[in-house]
Amino acid sequence: MSWLKANNLARLNNRVWIVALLVLLTVVSADARSSAQAMQKGISVELAPTSSAVPVPDADNQDALIITVTDTGRLYFGIDPVTPDSLAEKLKGRMSNRTQNLYIKADARAPYACVVKVLDAARTAGVGGVTLLTTQPKTTQAGTVVFPEGIEMVLARRSPAAPK
Repeated sequence: MSWLKANNLARLNNRVWIVALLVLLTVVSADARSSAQAMQKGISVELAPTSSAVPVPDADNQDALIITVTDTGRLYFGIDPVTPDSLAEKLKGRMSNRTQNLYIKADARAPYACVVKVLDAARTAGVGGVTLLTTQPKTTQAGTVVFPEGIEMVLARRSPAAPK
């Protein structure tokens, strides 16, 4: 009879260790997930390739200002469709400060005039800096984090009227 009690005690001890191990694995995996940066939802476009872009990890932040220009010229603020006429006001409403950067995700086939309208709306809204997001001709290993890259720009201030 004593062997039965010892056997049950050994099983109970094994179960305690298994439960403790599962709890530990759950906590560790939850911590890894919470420290990983969540990617924003967005509109898919074919970005123009470049070899001179810099990493811009802030473009993946949840509060990043992202304007997408599709190949047909449609504009999206985040994932919401927007018109060129309302873009400056919507930017002003979402900007948390005057130094906040605007990320333009323009399709490589987008009409140039549509990108210029976005830049004009950004200047009207008082955006400090603009980054044109690009794609890089790099190969990456599966499972690695790839930060967005782009070309940073500063919007020109209006120049005083030229003498006639």
